[in-house]
Amino acid sequence: MTPQRSIWHSSHMTDSEFDPLAVENVGVTLAAQLLEQPTTAFPPPERFNGPGVYALYYTGSNPAYAPLVALDRGRCAYPVYVGRAARENKNQGFSPRPSTGQELYKRIKIHYESVIQTSNIDAVDFRVRYLVLKPAYINLAESVLIMAFRPPWNGMGLGSNITGGPRMAGKGSLWDSLHPGRKGRPAGSVERAQQAADLIAQRVAELHEPSSDPIIRGMHERIMKFV
Repeated sequence: MTPQRSIWHSSHMTDSEFDPLAVENVGVTLAAQLLEQPTTAFPPPERFNGPGVYALYYTGSNPAYAPLVALDRGRCAYPVYVGRAARENKNQGFSPRPSTGQELYKRIKIHYESVIQTSNIDAVDFRVRYLVLKPAYINLAESVLIMAFRPPWNGMGLGSNITGGPRMAGKGSLWDSLHPGRKGRPAGSVERAQQAADLIAQRVAELHEPSSDPIIRGMHERIMKFV
């Protein structure tokens, strides 16, 4: 019988002393825990408390996402977006008590509201996976997941703050150019919509290119065992 491989094993690990609290090992553990969560409808059908991280998955037929959908094959393995929601009142310092806010749920719901205002993607074509976390781990979990999956929407303007007034005259984000219709957002352009589509294809291609950094490459290999 072949021994089961754990999240700790990597072909790049050496005989040096293993540190379970090293940032790369904690990061892999957090990413693996999210990937083991079930997917739900978008947004989740029931409200829940707490901050944490989440991943959105697209399964629809918009041609811009053809490379991502083909790679994913309906498995909800390769997210189109990874995000986080911090604990409310985080500036008031550490608290040992669980949050009674619905930070993570509310953040996911904001994205849902963005999607339903567009005309070329449908909320029913999305699934979401989320993990409620202690605040100290949220940024690390998000960073590791973005490193592993290169989600196309990260950096395209989905999560940016709503603009208005004079700023409406500015350039539309890549996300809003590809999916026009959100209220309070500058209009995009055909050129930037094509840039967004090209970026999606580029991010998918990058998933096949191993990192030159041995630590990042080892983390990626370990995370991919859960895909």
